[in-house]
Amino acid sequence: MNHYYSEKPSSKSDIKEIEFQLLNKNFTFLTDSGVFSKNKIDFGSELMLKTFLKHNNLKKGKFLDIGCGYGPVGIIAKSFIPELDIYLSDVNERALELAEKNLKLNNITEYNIIKSYIFDNIHENFDCILSNPPIRAGKDVIFKIYEESWKHLNNNGIFYCVLQTKHGAKSTFKKLEEVFGNCETLNIDAGYRILFSKK
Repeated sequence: MNHYYSEKPSSKSDIKEIEFQLLNKNFTFLTDSGVFSKNKIDFGSELMLKTFLKHNNLKKGKFLDIGCGYGPVGIIAKSFIPELDIYLSDVNERALELAEKNLKLNNITEYNIIKSYIFDNIHENFDCILSNPPIRAGKDVIFKIYEESWKHLNNNGIFYCVLQTKHGAKSTFKKLEEVFGNCETLNIDAGYRILFSKK
């Protein structure tokens, strides 16, 4: 079965270009079959980005987009906060190739790309981690992302994630409270919730 979290998608490549605007900034992304949300930036990622940009006061620091897909979250965060040291990771090789092209396409020259299943190949600690977790991978995988994110955050590091209420946002809230000792719902829109925890 071919999923967007497959390491080597077997679906036939069909690269397309999409345009996206956020807070009056324009972005261009190359997407392809076999990657998450190939036809447009998904609503959950957009809502998470808007909430992150409004809520956080980071001016610099290490930023990880875990499960980056073709890269929109890390690219947009870096474009609004240029001093961020961004890391984009994914297990999907096709997604990572697109992410690297999209970084260059959007004039970002300083970045780190890591091929990793969850945190297997990630050895740094971060000031901020954003996650739009792979719901289809199952609760065990998603909860491991939360646990490993806590381990890979510096003290006072911040974590944001987005889930649909119907896909287990409430159980995620409980899990984040358990892992971090705190969790806050920052935004609810169209059935999506943006959750926030601090180490």
